[in-house]
Amino acid sequence: SVLYSFTVSAVDAAGNASASSAPLSVTTPLLTTPTSAPTPPPYDPQVQWRTGMETGDLSAWSEKVNTGYADSAAVTIASEGMAARMSTLFNLPSAWVMKQSWNGSSGVAEASGTRMSRYPEINALAKAGTTFYYSWWDFFPTTMSYGVSGWYNHWQIMSNDPSGKNAPIWVLGFNRSGMTMNLTWSPNGLAPANGPHNGESGSRAYTAPIAVPVGQWVFFEVMVTPRGDFTGALKIWMNGQVLFDLSSIKTQFPYVSQSLLAYTANNNYGAGLTPTPFVHYVDDVTVSLGRMPFVPWPSSSLLVKISQSSSSRTGRAKASRTCNGCSLR
Repeated sequence: SVLYSFTVSAVDAAGNASASSAPLSVTTPLLTTPTSAPTPPPYDPQVQWRTGMETGDLSAWSEKVNTGYADSAAVTIASEGMAARMSTLFNLPSAWVMKQSWNGSSGVAEASGTRMSRYPEINALAKAGTTFYYSWWDFFPTTMSYGVSGWYNHWQIMSNDPSGKNAPIWVLGFNRSGMTMNLTWSPNGLAPANGPHNGESGSRAYTAPIAVPVGQWVFFEVMVTPRGDFTGALKIWMNGQVLFDLSSIKTQFPYVSQSLLAYTANNNYGAGLTPTPFVHYVDDVTVSLGRMPFVPWPSSSLLVKISQSSSSRTGRAKASRTCNGCSLR
């Protein structure tokens, strides 16, 4: 801005000038360059849903189901004695995570377990037959194990038949020891009778030889081509490595008129787990139409001061079919 001062005097035809008027001061406004409103981050049409629990609760999820002595809750990383981490989903420090706790056997037919699900997006994609990706970060403080009669369900695809009765279709779990994983079709015998491949029947379990790291954040990705016939597919990565790769399979019941056709669940659900309690932590969960970026997390920066374990339910198979990166047993 600039300050200007003016005086005025009058001059007649003979050239006689009057006395000057009193000064008049004027300040010009500051010159500015017009600016537009800040541009919001670009919308990513690939991401259908995501949550990092940064609201301090689990309100982004559709439903929590607990049985026996188990629960899911939002907790702060600091309160659990874990080193800070950067959210790869939001590119911000992650303060909150989901803690899933298994606190002992239920003592009844329904085992102890906690399951967290998000319905709308996956249900719509399953009905449309659109391939989608489900990814999350997971933290296991210690190794896991369970006995001969034990089992463990870590993540699953559920589907409702035309009558509305639900069933676990595919379950991602752990083997009895060694922190290796299994992928089981129809663990309870409730999935469609013919499957997962055409001409097969009964429960089938595939195993992967790669052990899940302990004491650091681990990135899981699941690609699902949802189908009620034998044109579906299922592929699972851990830290960018393929654990399971199955094609020409069923992933759900056929779509007739079910309001809720299919959904997934992040679980801590099982029997006979050691140690007790058994806990793990989940963060940055995404449903998307493409793979999310994987940025390896340095284990040296992640310190934890708690202990735990885990486990898995497996089915029995009588065939020798193999899948890429895994074997059928």
